[in-house]
Amino acid sequence: MKGIRYSSFLAMMTLHVMSVEAQDTLVNLSSYPISNLSSKIQASSAISKSKSSVQLPFFDDFSRRGVFPTDELWEVTGVTANQLYAVNPPTVGVATFDAVDFTGMLYPYLTTLPTAADTITSLPINLNYLPSDSIYFSFYIQPKGLGYSPSRGDSLVVEFYSPMEGAWVRAWSASVNFADSTLAFRNHLERSSTTTHSNALDRNFFRVMMGITQPEFLSDGFRFRFMNYASISPSQEVQGLKSNCDHWHLDMVYLDKYRNLNDTVINDVAFFKPVKNLLRTYSSVPWKHFTRAFSEEFPSPLEFSVGYRNLGDEVWNVTRRYEIVDESGAQPDYLFMGGAENIHEFQDVSYTRFFSYNFQSAWSDSAKFLLKAYLITENKSPLSLPYYLNFNDTISYNLNFYNYYALDDGTAESGYGLYGEGAENGMVAVRFQNYQADSLSGVMIYFNRTYNNANDIGFKITLWDERNGMPGNIIYQKSGVRPLFTDSLDRFTVYALDKVELKEGSFYIGWQQESSGMLNVGFDMNSNNSSRTLYNLNGEWVETRYNGSVMIRPIFGKLYQIPTNVDIQQSSLGFSIFPNPAQHHIRLSLPDGFTPKAIQLINTAGHVVASRPYETNELFYLEGIAPGFYMVRVSNDMGRCLTGKVIVVK
Repeated sequence: MKGIRYSSFLAMMTLHVMSVEAQDTLVNLSSYPISNLSSKIQASSAISKSKSSVQLPFFDDFSRRGVFPTDELWEVTGVTANQLYAVNPPTVGVATFDAVDFTGMLYPYLTTLPTAADTITSLPINLNYLPSDSIYFSFYIQPKGLGYSPSRGDSLVVEFYSPMEGAWVRAWSASVNFADSTLAFRNHLERSSTTTHSNALDRNFFRVMMGITQPEFLSDGFRFRFMNYASISPSQEVQGLKSNCDHWHLDMVYLDKYRNLNDTVINDVAFFKPVKNLLRTYSSVPWKHFTRAFSEEFPSPLEFSVGYRNLGDEVWNVTRRYEIVDESGAQPDYLFMGGAENIHEFQDVSYTRFFSYNFQSAWSDSAKFLLKAYLITENKSPLSLPYYLNFNDTISYNLNFYNYYALDDGTAESGYGLYGEGAENGMVAVRFQNYQADSLSGVMIYFNRTYNNANDIGFKITLWDERNGMPGNIIYQKSGVRPLFTDSLDRFTVYALDKVELKEGSFYIGWQQESSGMLNVGFDMNSNNSSRTLYNLNGEWVETRYNGSVMIRPIFGKLYQIPTNVDIQQSSLGFSIFPNPAQHHIRLSLPDGFTPKAIQLINTAGHVVASRPYETNELFYLEGIAPGFYMVRVSNDMGRCLTGKVIVVK
């Protein structure tokens, strides 16, 4: 993440944006893309009650795959598990706390006073032990990271649940003051405090260790929960700039018996960085352009880079293993080794494995490859490695090619746009290199949700040719466009465009303002494409000062994404799908006179992932269907089709 050096400046600039002339602006988020959890939360209490208590040890470093922490240990939560929002975590993956709820929206009740926001609660734990069994609870935290700093007065809190008293008790809290570089911890149970001074509070993780000796907690049914108290800055008078804030990152949550205050070492080797994108510039290119793009986008030989570390004080022998899975099934899984070597106490290793691979796909319009890296360890200690430390020995990356060019990684850490007096008619343009002559048919834009939908303003999607390394003539413009939000698991808005034939070479796509309001387009701070991002406020194109990527994706060829402003059920009156979201199965309600013969489930890439003859009133089961957004298509003998949307959750 390159944008971290700017974060203090950006926060200050955001607060004073009203007093400056128009400029390109970067703001923190008011939301980020997560699935709608309403159906999962409704079932959460029933699920947790049906489960037996979790037995010690309790350990989670949030390295398992998934948007949310595992339901094997935690109640359903809006706290996200991610690999890109923290700086140098102990192991790959953290849980992130902020100021948005489980729907991805800023908590509506937040004010300038600290108020409870995100919460993550453990499942009931069997803590039926004696004080002499030496129960200790530890975890690592980082304020801000690649997000935004908690305000003074905001905090991260730990509470313990006493089954005997049926009540939650404040156990620990943390507050941070970046102005004087201090991080303060308070153990409320022991009535003790500590303060850490550091100029790198947002780049380090800090360890907390707590003993649990109080009898009210030492029983079956004990739980603990983390929550952050967040507030909105009083200086942000413009609703459109009221946005996500007060980030805390959590890692290595560990509760066990027979520990002690000096038990600070976990003897394990773990990945601490996600798999790096293989492409030089893009994260994805249209599959039909892949052959021409290959020599420019991929190094020769191909490189698979990983980073892992020894968390403990023992020497380990580590074997590196790699796998590439062609998810279209055109070729068998490709396995190869990366050699073995010793890793010494508390050592970090960065390793690059050169390899060759023939990218092929059974699909004509797309390709999907799953890249995996494994660590195989042989511990010199006679003790075997606990199962819960195995998840951080595997990392993976989805390398997908559809029908668009993407500079971003699909996640927004900030919001970008033009704002201020004089921003009317301002323009933002992002340069793309088209590797093959083709027709531009659409564009995907990622809009951040803002407070009270303040970015619901008109703009013009605009396409430029290149002239002397800058945007040249406007060759296409679509007026009357507004930010729209999809109910899919991401928040890219898809706009269909009149097809424009583009030659091989550079072009620019972006927007022209119709007001001074900020559109708040997603900004990916993990992929630095500042040299490709330009804005124009007074007739002169200027390169943005911010390191990152504006999240806009031009679509070529067939537009098989559903435009967000098209209600696909308009032609399917009387057709409904329930439950929706669905977990195990769906059932269809069909209009009178329609006799179906077949049913299909289609993913966002246009691939049919399930198909079978239709049986009246029969359930359509979803075993093996990955969580996500799908089209349901039902057809009859006459060729008529009914279509609807469904979200699959797990």
